[in-house]
Amino acid sequence: MKKLVLAALLLAGSYVTPAEAQKQAQKEKQAQVMLLGTFHFSHRNLDVIKTEKEDQMDVMTPESQQDIQKITGKLAKFKPTKIAIETFPEEQAKVDSLYQAYLEGRYELKADEIDQLAFRLAKQLGHKRVYCINAWGDLDTFVKPGAKNFDVRDDKKERLEKFWTYMQAKTKERGKIDDAIYNQKGTLYEVLLKYNNPENIRRKHENYFRDAFQYEEQPYDYTGVDWYNASWFSRNLRIFRNIQRITESPDDRILVIYGAGHLATIQQAVESSPTHRLVSAHKLLK
Repeated sequence: MKKLVLAALLLAGSYVTPAEAQKQAQKEKQAQVMLLGTFHFSHRNLDVIKTEKEDQMDVMTPESQQDIQKITGKLAKFKPTKIAIETFPEEQAKVDSLYQAYLEGRYELKADEIDQLAFRLAKQLGHKRVYCINAWGDLDTFVKPGAKNFDVRDDKKERLEKFWTYMQAKTKERGKIDDAIYNQKGTLYEVLLKYNNPENIRRKHENYFRDAFQYEEQPYDYTGVDWYNASWFSRNLRIFRNIQRITESPDDRILVIYGAGHLATIQQAVESSPTHRLVSAHKLLK
């Protein structure tokens, strides 16, 4: 295979070194992953930074619906073999049932990025299902053994309450500074283009290393670091592990539709993987 790639490039009139030919051959063996960052169309407002009612975009207006057709049309050019969504694998059967009902005309799409983007595009491409890949981080350090909800261990409560108060205040403060990145001003197409801009992804990721990350209850402890490692970084690595799990072939082209805040960490995992290759959603949308 390596010899064939090298020969083809030589015939094209451009010489490459054996190392470059090997790199090209390796690329051909990697499954491709495209990450599309979104806001939550249903405005669940479960994160620290909330979107006020007057600032919430209605994705069901005729203008937004036209944009959704435009966006899915562009994403179709990637020719994804699988579409992955921000839903837990435990809910796969429920999602399968909803998607099948949609295919049969028994389910009307709601104001949700899974419905409006994933279901629409999957149907357009003839996919049998969309794939649930969400995960929580490794929170065992902070929660009581066997707890179903986030029931904090007694020896961690006071420490975490102080940290959360500080973290939430700093997150809201930073959200005001970064409003140009987070807001939903403009058309839906313009907003998603902004969310997937590489510079905005980088700037969004910076915030996970600012004040709260550096928080220390006592000098040289790792309160902030330990929280973000457990709740955020391990979460995104587990999400990437689920991307690996649904990858069945180097020929797979996986479109991942996810909250934009997750992009940077998952992107780094994809780029570091020997079995996967990142494809830019921003370039495709432009």
